Amino acid sequence: MLNRFRILFSGISFIFFTFCFPLKAQNKPTTEKESVERKKQKTDSIIRAYAEINKFNGTALIHYRNNTIFEKPYGWQDAENKIPNRNESIFQIASLTKSFTALTIVKLSEEGKLSVKDPVSKYIADYPRGNEITIENLLTHTSGIYEPLRNKEYFRLLHTREKITQNKELSFFKDEPLDFKPGTQFSYTNSGYILLGIIIEKVTGLSYEDAVRKLILNPLKMTHTGFDYLTLKSPYKTVPYSYLSKTKHEKTEIWNPELTGPAGQIYSTVEDLYKYYQGLKNYKIVSKESFRKATTPFLSGYGYGWFIDDLYGKKLINHGGNIEGSTSYFAMLPEDDICIILLNNITSKKLEKAGNTILAALLDQPFDLPKPKKEVSLDASLLKRYAGDYALPENSIIHILYENGQLFIQNNHDPKVRMLAEKEDVFFLADDDTEITFTLKNGEKDIITIKKGLASQTAEKLE
Repeated sequence: MLNRFRILFSGISFIFFTFCFPLKAQNKPTTEKESVERKKQKTDSIIRAYAEINKFNGTALIHYRNNTIFEKPYGWQDAENKIPNRNESIFQIASLTKSFTALTIVKLSEEGKLSVKDPVSKYIADYPRGNEITIENLLTHTSGIYEPLRNKEYFRLLHTREKITQNKELSFFKDEPLDFKPGTQFSYTNSGYILLGIIIEKVTGLSYEDAVRKLILNPLKMTHTGFDYLTLKSPYKTVPYSYLSKTKHEKTEIWNPELTGPAGQIYSTVEDLYKYYQGLKNYKIVSKESFRKATTPFLSGYGYGWFIDDLYGKKLINHGGNIEGSTSYFAMLPEDDICIILLNNITSKKLEKAGNTILAALLDQPFDLPKPKKEVSLDASLLKRYAGDYALPENSIIHILYENGQLFIQNNHDPKVRMLAEKEDVFFLADDDTEITFTLKNGEKDIITIKKGLASQTAEKLE
């Protein structure tokens, strides 16, 4: 659901080093077959490097110039029961769902059943300022509507299996003031796509799920794609992990699909998403002109359910998704007939970076591989400056302890854990994806920010 990693969640910094092939390997291969083989080898080396730092655990599929040149699973579908990922493994695709929602709207527009210029009030009569907000604003994240993830109760319900009525879901953002005048700014929000799902139901007379099946999944024979991951029964269903390494695995709860809905509830496989690519590329669902319009940036490089970037002077159409325990990346380079599909059953804010690195390799551009974090030494006087108690909301205390030239972190009365310095103000924990950042400013209170997975907390130092 939540999209697009660079919009909603800031990534944890890693140190990278330049990956260089020997000089001889820089020469142009003598045959197309050799060229493709090198691209496959590079792709595998990139994915293995991300797997090594526990940021890739899933399945990859690469289409390059009329052929699928790479399809390979990595890691565990179910780590506890030692079931490996497979090409058929099923993953939640999170915010990549938005492209399906947008494509359904575009299809309905082609059929003359709605217009993207229609105001929301035409379909949801009592929506506040619905006469000012258009369907196009919802599609392009330019509505100014409040993001429900900012609501603590909404976030709590995401981790439950409670039944959620439509009115209850709307209550988390409907009556909040707009962040800006519709059409004037870009702000990535799941609320707009929840409203698009309601509009789809009003126009088609079908449930959101049935409408997407009828208009997209069935025509493309995407038989392993669906909507309610909680109730899915399949030997290929992946277990979601917030963190997974060779020595540690932390399972996480599947988010409530009644809340993620048209913004992030779809699950799929790399092979089904490859059918999706073929359907888009060959205009099986909407016309060439409609697809061109959908992939034309409106504001901040976002079209109708797609990010549109310029990479190496080429048009890159892409979208990712990131929820606790699942990450997706889907990218198309139409000019070169390239498609990259990456699906993970772990929380990873590095999947987009991995996808773009693979793209560089496919285009014979230089690229970097990630390197595991390394501890650096810091002066004792600085470490002592960081030590102290930091107050989190709801009366929780984070203790930063200095002992024998080392720092430890302790949450309330939990066991203390040693902190390792990555750089002067950033620390990490061994075999964990927690990042701890200190902000010290003269004349202001010292701040500690703790990021783990998709969660982020900030605390002030107590006097």
